[in-house]
Amino acid sequence: MAKRKNPLKDLDSFLKQEASLLVEPEKIASQNALKEPVDAMAFTKEDVLSYFKKLAKEDEQAFRVTFLDIMHRSLEFQGLEKATDKMLMNTLLYLQNEGNWKEAIEEYWSAK
Repeated sequence: MAKRKNPLKDLDSFLKQEASLLVEPEKIASQNALKEPVDAMAFTKEDVLSYFKKLAKEDEQAFRVTFLDIMHRSLEFQGLEKATDKMLMNTLLYLQNEGNWKEAIEEYWSAK
């Protein structure tokens, strides 16, 4: 009787062989060790504001869109627990969607 092949076993051995040829885990570990972690607290409020000013001077309209998006995301990250948070979110939605702000606000809150 002929010996039956096990395609899963063949595939497994092939993938192990290819993986050992493509990447050496020790090299990856040493590369990650070289990267220094960025300390988020190394940036002061003044640093952030001066960076925002620089970006605004480069392209005012693109900066406005990006800045409103940053505010929108950070507000969602913090949570919308207080009435002032909800009011600020509505204001952001208005500024982001001036043409159809009513629909944007309704759509946002109905999804919540």
